Amino acid sequence: MDELDGLKDRAPSPHAKWRAAYTLAFFDRIFTKPGAQGILQHPAADRRGILADIFFDPPRHERLPIADDEIIDRALAAQGLTGSIVTLLTFDTSQAARARNAGLGVNKLGKPLGEEPEDTRKKKH
Repeated sequence: MDELDGLKDRAPSPHAKWRAAYTLAFFDRIFTKPGAQGILQHPAADRRGILADIFFDPPRHERLPIADDEIIDRALAAQGLTGSIVTLLTFDTSQAARARNAGLGVNKLGKPLGEEPEDTRKKKH
């Protein structure tokens, strides 16, 4: 959450700032009671529900210097606490690779890249 909080103010693009602020607002909406699970998806006849928890750092926890490593470390800690598989959702290719290497499940999100931009540099003959 701290990573998102920082990104909403200092992300390199307006879209990234908006996405971070939107995600924080979403968390605020689903995590309304301390210690209670948030409902990401209600169960239906054709699918299971999806619940989420927030795990706060233990007292005197010292964060790792690389934010991606810290997020992965905390996800591994959550996996150990819950006894369930934790899947990291990310747009970040480097973070996805680090998470896979650490043994986490990864759902690498993406957006269509579109067409390759035209090369506008002058060609030498």
